[in-house]
Amino acid sequence: MGTQVIRYGRSSAAILLVLWLSACAVSPRSENVGEVSHVYKRYLEFAEPTGGIVPQFNPPVLRWPRTSGKDVVYDIRLSRDSLFREGAITAEQHAWAMFNPHEKLGEGNWYWQYRVSSKDWSPRQHFVITSDVPSLVSPTPSAFLERIPSEHPRVLTEVSDLRSLRARAETDDARAIIREADDFLKVTIPQETDGVAKRKSEDAERQRKFEQEASKRLGDFAAAAVKRLAEAYLLSGDNTYRNRAMEIARAVAGWDPDGVTSSAYSDFSDARCMLALALAYDTFYDAFNEQERALLRQAIHVRADRFYRSWRNNIEVRLLSGHVWQHILHYFFQSALALHGDHPAADEWLGYAYSLFLARTPVLGGKDGGWIEGVSYFTMNMETVLEIPFYIRKYTGFDFFREHPWYVNNIDWMIYHIPPGSSADGFGDNTEEIFSPGAAFPAYADALAKLTGDARASWYARACEKYESPDYASSSLLRWFRLAHIHDLPTPDPVPPTEDMGKVFKEIGIVSLHTNPLNTPENLAVAMRSSPYGCYGHFLADQNSFNILYGGRRTFFRTGYKVAMTDPHRTGWYQQTKSTNSVLADGQGQPCSTESYAMIRYFAEGDGLAYAMGDASRAYTSEETGDDVGVKKFLRHLILIKPDIVVIYDELEANRPVAWSWLIHSMTAIAIDSANDTFQSDFGFARGYGKLLASGETNWAVADTFDVPAVNWRGSRTASGDLKKYDDEQWHLMATTKGRSEQARFLAVLRVGPESEAVIPGDGKKAREGSLVVGDVTIEASLEAGRPAGMKISRGRKTIFEYEADRRPVVSGKEAQEVLPYDISQRMLQ
Repeated sequence: MGTQVIRYGRSSAAILLVLWLSACAVSPRSENVGEVSHVYKRYLEFAEPTGGIVPQFNPPVLRWPRTSGKDVVYDIRLSRDSLFREGAITAEQHAWAMFNPHEKLGEGNWYWQYRVSSKDWSPRQHFVITSDVPSLVSPTPSAFLERIPSEHPRVLTEVSDLRSLRARAETDDARAIIREADDFLKVTIPQETDGVAKRKSEDAERQRKFEQEASKRLGDFAAAAVKRLAEAYLLSGDNTYRNRAMEIARAVAGWDPDGVTSSAYSDFSDARCMLALALAYDTFYDAFNEQERALLRQAIHVRADRFYRSWRNNIEVRLLSGHVWQHILHYFFQSALALHGDHPAADEWLGYAYSLFLARTPVLGGKDGGWIEGVSYFTMNMETVLEIPFYIRKYTGFDFFREHPWYVNNIDWMIYHIPPGSSADGFGDNTEEIFSPGAAFPAYADALAKLTGDARASWYARACEKYESPDYASSSLLRWFRLAHIHDLPTPDPVPPTEDMGKVFKEIGIVSLHTNPLNTPENLAVAMRSSPYGCYGHFLADQNSFNILYGGRRTFFRTGYKVAMTDPHRTGWYQQTKSTNSVLADGQGQPCSTESYAMIRYFAEGDGLAYAMGDASRAYTSEETGDDVGVKKFLRHLILIKPDIVVIYDELEANRPVAWSWLIHSMTAIAIDSANDTFQSDFGFARGYGKLLASGETNWAVADTFDVPAVNWRGSRTASGDLKKYDDEQWHLMATTKGRSEQARFLAVLRVGPESEAVIPGDGKKAREGSLVVGDVTIEASLEAGRPAGMKISRGRKTIFEYEADRRPVVSGKEAQEVLPYDISQRMLQ
């Protein structure tokens, strides 16, 4: 039987988009096709790659739905022969639900199967390798393990590097480490009972949080104290630091691993106690006697093996386990590295961590460099995504930094979503607290520049320094990595990136448009999220929502605070669509589910205009949560026109008549003139004016309070130590159609900037029909819901944008680029 090679070219993708919008997404199950309503779920539901697709890399990592069970192991076979009669690559008694061939595969058809060992084989899976599939051939786990040095220390540094390390003792980083280590010499070592929560609450969730935080504080102390003291010892050779670190490690080894520092209370506490023990064991190996080393090995084993047993046959097929990828995998990797050759289980742990990292990194990104959880939680992943591949490169020579395109493109995401001197884009938990790149992002960019040779990353770091003069040494983030591992690597000379008006990150579903991307003080920026990841973990129910900044400061922006993951304000406002600049149907937003997905469909720029279309047609329904708001089409056209115009054109359709609500939020008071369909906010540094037209009459409502108040019951503090206050002025405008209808259109035109002027009220017939004049720009949009959607924008006599329903948008005479995400393609091209 012949084989069809499925490509992701323009024509096939266009056909499939039509099929997707008119029918539903489909997903491969071996050689069969089934109907599904999601891109991602919490756990992998079908084997990949399959269905004759062309994978992203050669070789692809094979993954399949796990079979639950304590001691489940798998067999795998991969061959160019569809009957597996000869030449198969095989693995038996494989302990996790992923398999990396670790060799480049020849061009042509490949077939594979998996099974629980001694059970029946799965249906045959099939993919195609072509000549243009990029290679990503990593060494085997055994090749990595056999090149790890046998002597200690080897985690924080190696004996051969001590001389050069101590030559850096007068750097700012080294002096900061010594100062902090001196502080740990003075403090009393806490008792295990200090991990018992002192605060009490009758609310079960709040009590659980108090217990978690008390446990975490104890684990934080253990890891921070031992690490800082060990670093100070390695820098100075002063045994005072060594002795104190060993004393703390002995105390931590005596804590009950099933007690208040266990994962039952806080997985971070459990992991940090494990790390403290491992760093002490490795750094001071020769100073401990064998009885003490055995005690430390056993204490590490209990915690590390618990993580491994809970992760194996789990994390590799799970969409996300945030804490694992933020920090714990990194700690686990270091702990296993410390025990390599000294403990029988260490190599199994290390082999899994090595394989998991190579198979799934970037777990929340794509080849184009984005990070779906947003800039706040990205800071928690920085050390993991840099240090683990650094060890791999050090021992094997395999350079994941230069081989994987995510690292090459990651700087683009930072430049466009947290520019130098600018607040963050607003997407993901805690971004409301990120008002600038601070020290973390330029420090990370500088490290990225050294590891990849990317001159744009150097430019970003230097540009951030011009705005903030960050004190890198005062933050422990990446400090030791910078001092001990990459200090002597050359930094490329800064070269600014090309000044594109926008960047789209299709794999995570986020786009950012800018008028002056390399000049933050004069930059108007608007970002939109339309993501295949839906709402899960630290990403919110904000599909097709946008945020606007001017001069790096927030204007029309999403609202609320992440008090705690299960806090009523987060679950009742902050996480919900109503807190964002998006759309409600009958007052309801998008379910918090991975099934509530979207994507960026088109992107283009030209003649001072940048454009993107977000498709959130599947974002308002979820079988997982039992929600179906009824929305079956939500296309949002987002246009930025220099110097200060933002246009939003929405096409909406439901499977029943609904009342449609268009939302916009502001960081200051919103004044409305509903008779003329206009609103405005004065931000001080800029003014914002808007005009909203709809396919029917609307009622406008403005509020300056949250539906669910934000209360700092945790006593959370800012970086400067002050109690967090949740009383910032935030305003909310909702324009709701007076009648109920199956279809609706909205056209919003905003002007934002220090010199911006009001959008002409235009209360005549042309305005009601969707025709507006803004300076020298004319905007004409089809607002009658029963007629085909369309929009035309002209500047003077020149047409700079055209769109007709079911046709590709045209920007400055050129068709917009189709940006179909790979993972949607994988499920649709079957």
